[in-house]
Amino acid sequence: METKIDPTLVRNLEFSQVAEPGVVISNAWPQSRQTEGATLKAIEEVLARHPLFEAYQTVDIPFAAERRAIKRLIGDRGRVHTYTLTRVYAELNVSLSALDAGVRQRAIDATVTQFEHAQEAGARVVAVISGPRPADPAKRAEALAGLEDSLAQLAAAITRFPGLELLIEPLDHEAHKRNTLGTTPEAVAICRRLASRQLRLNLCLDTSHLILNGEDTLEAVGQARDFITEFHFCNPVLDRASPIYGDQHPPFGPPGVVGFPEIASLLAGLYRIGYLSTKARPRVYCEVLKSATLDSMPVVAHCQEALLSGWAQARRILTA
Repeated sequence: METKIDPTLVRNLEFSQVAEPGVVISNAWPQSRQTEGATLKAIEEVLARHPLFEAYQTVDIPFAAERRAIKRLIGDRGRVHTYTLTRVYAELNVSLSALDAGVRQRAIDATVTQFEHAQEAGARVVAVISGPRPADPAKRAEALAGLEDSLAQLAAAITRFPGLELLIEPLDHEAHKRNTLGTTPEAVAICRRLASRQLRLNLCLDTSHLILNGEDTLEAVGQARDFITEFHFCNPVLDRASPIYGDQHPPFGPPGVVGFPEIASLLAGLYRIGYLSTKARPRVYCEVLKSATLDSMPVVAHCQEALLSGWAQARRILTA
């Protein structure tokens, strides 16, 4: 159902009135978790130079003192911190969707330990992913069932950590990342079944994975509305001959298929269907990875420009 458009209101709306702009620290500073204090310093820089951002996504932070300092810096100021565990799973070689129950249990145990760390860092959200899909496509249904069991255990465990929410991001399941949990309908179905057991699981949708899965972004958001709390703009490259094919987080525009015009069109569509609104203000991030030729703060500035210029153009689309 589309939101009724008031042209005068839309022309005056700033982006931060309809969304919480977010910054992915672990993309702009991909090595920061390796050095104590580096993630904290990165957040301090963004706060000082880009106050637009109200939500901060990091990977895990291995240092207790740094976690506590980050809580004081952003958590105590009311900013949202999403604590992402992708690198934990990679380093431990575990998966929440593994066919082996023992491997799944090690992933669950590691996640619960990270709940404690996330709470110490003042995070509000702990973000997880499923894990690689089985080599045999016929076994993906079994892996999805194992994932659902893992998520049920985690959704129950996280209730012991007041203020924390559990979130999963579906990835592409055939094209590039080839994770077990891929499509939005699959993710929503798991969320609904957990909800029937009074267990809460939230979703993050990402334009890159949606496109690589062959999904329509606005349709996917509509399907996931009851559970989606975060949204990522990311720029996939669809040319299989490209060295950066797939979901490798390049800057917006060619050779990828999501540039500023596409962001504007999607923002207008998200406003029309009511996902962006002054009441809901969902968290919206851009994902761009620092490369050897691009410094960290220009990455942050590029992401801010994508959101602000995209919204400026979206307002023109909405009021045309």
